[in-house]
Amino acid sequence: MRRNEMIGGRKAKKVLWCGLAAVAMIALLPFFARADNYGDQAAFNIDKQYDSAGRSQLSASLVWAGAKIYFYADNAWWNNLDSSERQRYGTVLSGLDAEFSRHIQPKLTELFGASAGSGPSRNGKLTILIHQMIKGTGGYINTADGYSKYQSPGSNEREMVYFNVSFVDAPLAKTYLAHEYTHLITFNQKERLRHVIEEVWLNEVRAEYSSTILGYDAPFGGSNFQQRVRSFLNDSGKSLTEWENVPANYGAAHLWAQYVVDHYGVAILADSMKSDQTGIASIDYALRKNGFDVDFTQVFRDWIVALAANDCSIGPKYCYKYPDLREFAVSPRINYLPVSDQVSLSVTYNTPYFAANWQKITGGSGSLRLDFAAAGEHKFIVPYLTCDSAGKCSAGELETAADGNAMLKIEDFGRRYSSLVLMPFGSGKNFGFGSGTGTMLPYSFKISIVPTEVAPAGETENEKLQIEALQKQVDALKAEIARVIAILAARVSVAPKFSCGAITADLCSGAANRAQIVCLQEFLRSQGSLIYPGGLLSGNFDAATRAAVIRFQEKHAAEILWPLGLKSGTGYVGAATRAKINQLMK
Repeated sequence: MRRNEMIGGRKAKKVLWCGLAAVAMIALLPFFARADNYGDQAAFNIDKQYDSAGRSQLSASLVWAGAKIYFYADNAWWNNLDSSERQRYGTVLSGLDAEFSRHIQPKLTELFGASAGSGPSRNGKLTILIHQMIKGTGGYINTADGYSKYQSPGSNEREMVYFNVSFVDAPLAKTYLAHEYTHLITFNQKERLRHVIEEVWLNEVRAEYSSTILGYDAPFGGSNFQQRVRSFLNDSGKSLTEWENVPANYGAAHLWAQYVVDHYGVAILADSMKSDQTGIASIDYALRKNGFDVDFTQVFRDWIVALAANDCSIGPKYCYKYPDLREFAVSPRINYLPVSDQVSLSVTYNTPYFAANWQKITGGSGSLRLDFAAAGEHKFIVPYLTCDSAGKCSAGELETAADGNAMLKIEDFGRRYSSLVLMPFGSGKNFGFGSGTGTMLPYSFKISIVPTEVAPAGETENEKLQIEALQKQVDALKAEIARVIAILAARVSVAPKFSCGAITADLCSGAANRAQIVCLQEFLRSQGSLIYPGGLLSGNFDAATRAAVIRFQEKHAAEILWPLGLKSGTGYVGAATRAKINQLMK
């Protein structure tokens, strides 16, 4: 679990450190190393949404100073332990420190890159704060701790992991530690070094898979991976990319990571970490870098087929290679068709982007026609499996038109073919996934079956074939007309140039208004490479953004700076700067 706190406090506090004086104060902070000593007392800021008592601060004692970790324990918990319990926990903490030093840190660092380290203090050691948390929470990090208190008042100014007392001595403790440490690596590699913020889902994918990388999921029985698989099977309709922070999300993340490693190698996860791209774009980058002519959407498509079939004989990508997943398969939603003279069934569902939907159609007897419908802009992709009466399956994909509609015909369904499994998913969004269910996308399909032995009166077999051939031509023409209409519509539509209509907030280093900062960066990029060379839309008011603002202010000094008696740009987006920006945005 990861908490990515936006840097900066409430508006009143932000004003105090927006100016040049605050920047100078940050530059003068004492960057010296110090060691913590056993028994030291310290006050820590914590996240009250995870603390069992709803606290935002607590006092703690240093109860173990290891080779790589300082373990602090919440006094409210530690002081109530007797000497034998403290001694037992001391042994547990010693073992975790050794495991981290010899295995977790070196192996994950080698693969993904380094974390930030402890920064200006703590002798390069990780601080772990043990406190009582709400049920179900193993631990978390707070990215605010990676900044000074001048940048983020709630910072503890340490590289930290927060650990639930309930799991410190649990069998999966080292798994949870590896998970949270992977989040710290991501924070350093993406936010600190590359000035981008990783999408939540991919941040969790790497953290989840760390337990398998380190060998903690063997044997499979009782492992973290087994628990995640069970959670996914109980609720398999969750999106991979829209993160609701429920057990099924973690299950999807781990299963997807294992599939990617099975077929493309762990370098895909590693190289996506070391890219200045995030989310789907970083996976696409890593796939290209490693010589694969596929993208994320294709991998996701093959993965959901593998989840349903898990059979390499159907196709080399439609299975898991991980030994303990060879018998794994999801259970699709059943749509049973009664055997009668004529059958018709209509079904409508809603789903978020990149969520698997397994719809199994079985029963009936005759010529099956399936009509699929969804909004064209949601870009539904519909792979399917057909299985014969002997259980042998083959894979296909509906030819979806630009308007989102598709049609499939299967002759002799119910006798030659025993089942059809549809797996529709929306692929029309590639970035900006967050926490929550996201946009729900409706789709529907209609199934009709006419018994094969029934033919319209007076209609010969040859006439029937001619009619079917003509119908196919009509359907093809309809699809082509829809495609041309979509192309023409795309040519005349004009996407908004900026994500906001105007800059309405004062902005500066440390500002937390991500939407306004992104809009500002879009505007600065529109001014050309001389103003904003990098053109990065990170949502962070970083050094590159501040430098671009200064260049813009000095370019329009007569309107922005001179009336204020200034000769050079400040990097602060105040009223005068906003007025000029908003004038040019129209």
